[in-house]
Amino acid sequence: MSRCSECGALSTGSPPTGETFDVSVAPGSRHHALLTSNEPPEESESAFIQSVVSKTDAPLARLDEQISRLRGQLKQLEDKYALVIGYRTRNRAILSPLRRIPPEILREIFSWTVPSIRDALIRGSFDMHQSPWVLTRICSRWREVSISTPSLWSRVAIDYPQSLYNSSTYSFPLLEAQLKRSQKLSIHFYGANELDSSSQTRMFQLLAQHSSRWEELSIGLTSETWPLLSALRDRLPSLTRLWIQWTGPESQSGVNSIDCFQTASSLIDFGVFNQHRFIPIPLPLSQLTRYQLDCSWEQHKRILKETRSLLEARIYIDFDEEDWPDSDETIDVLHLQRLYVSDADSRLMGQDIQRFSHFSVLFSIAPRVPFGGSASFPPAAYPTVEILQNSPSITELVIVNDDNAMAEINTLMAALTVSNLPGSTAVAPHLSLMFFGCDEENYIHYPAYVEMLQSRWKAENCALRTAALLVADGPRPDFATLRDLHTLRQEGLDLLLLNGGEARDAMEFWDYRTRWG
Repeated sequence: MSRCSECGALSTGSPPTGETFDVSVAPGSRHHALLTSNEPPEESESAFIQSVVSKTDAPLARLDEQISRLRGQLKQLEDKYALVIGYRTRNRAILSPLRRIPPEILREIFSWTVPSIRDALIRGSFDMHQSPWVLTRICSRWREVSISTPSLWSRVAIDYPQSLYNSSTYSFPLLEAQLKRSQKLSIHFYGANELDSSSQTRMFQLLAQHSSRWEELSIGLTSETWPLLSALRDRLPSLTRLWIQWTGPESQSGVNSIDCFQTASSLIDFGVFNQHRFIPIPLPLSQLTRYQLDCSWEQHKRILKETRSLLEARIYIDFDEEDWPDSDETIDVLHLQRLYVSDADSRLMGQDIQRFSHFSVLFSIAPRVPFGGSASFPPAAYPTVEILQNSPSITELVIVNDDNAMAEINTLMAALTVSNLPGSTAVAPHLSLMFFGCDEENYIHYPAYVEMLQSRWKAENCALRTAALLVADGPRPDFATLRDLHTLRQEGLDLLLLNGGEARDAMEFWDYRTRWG
């Protein structure tokens, strides 16, 4: 091993040929003083330093030549290395367990890679870098499996409003390819009045050619697209779920009704967000198991009377300016399991709950009653207590606190707290599940919440087994509250505590909104 006299590098081979260059400078010399300080040279010294600099040109040129030669050799070695390692990698791939995965397992794995409806709509295009498109570009086997798996291609998500914020567009040829690869179809099509209607119309008409394969349709209608629905009449034999909304009040201009879904023989789940004004939509009511609608109470009453298999109803009273009339009428919805009631302008303030207290579904059938869920409808404590007291089959209570309901909820918790006084009885002892949630910037009185749970947990005649406290925003439970809740959990209470985004997601799940994809 030797050291290069020019650059000082160690070498295991022969030293470079040619003249050596001595870079040492004697300590104490004038040259050494100039190298180790910022002192300017005198005029006579400048000529000497320039001569020293000139002497480095030749050795530097030789070193550059040697470096270039070595770089060339290194490049050759790197190319050979890449060739060999690539060869090894290809051979090792022959032994990969992926080659032994059956196609049905691959299909299951591929199904988990498909983006959610929300992500697909936000993307605003058919993205070749995302599943399922990207699966066709990995290898021939993956391409064959993905193309032959119709479920990967069944979801069509087109959201033109998203195109207002990016330059992506929806490709007509790609949509044709996707429709050919699919069998049953889940269509999510949202138009935009602000964009060119011709491309939107063309895309929807292509989708409509395959309407016999539609199982789900979620659509945002514009003034240009709603007339296209008439072509769907008697062409929706497989449609089971339907959601309709409007892009703005101008979209509803001239619309008197939409009557193409009445003959959809498989339709069981229907929802519409009219928002601007009520649009009649005739439906096969007798077969519905779920519906969500904002309309007058008279319209809801007609639907409830005509449904035979209704399991869930979300009732919005947005187009009824009059209070509900007094009546002892009973509407039997024998299979109803979930009921949501909302009053958009708070004019009834719980009269809707009182009205439903006359319904047999709340007396003897419904196992869960959600109250609240929007700032417009604070739960009325006393009607709620009356319903719970008179309906022993209601075993689950879900309360979501909004901006206006804090006093009502605290009153409700006080009513549900079992008194220690002799002879006291519990209100609604049959409740086995009690969920309380705080949305936005508000809070539940935590000591009152803990006292309610403790009293019901220790009461002999109470059925409480499961409880939840969810806090999305606002003050979180203090140490004393958490300590007491932890004690209840140790004693056997099934207790769920969540905050932030997890709490908000859980409360949305309580809200019984239909979920797509």
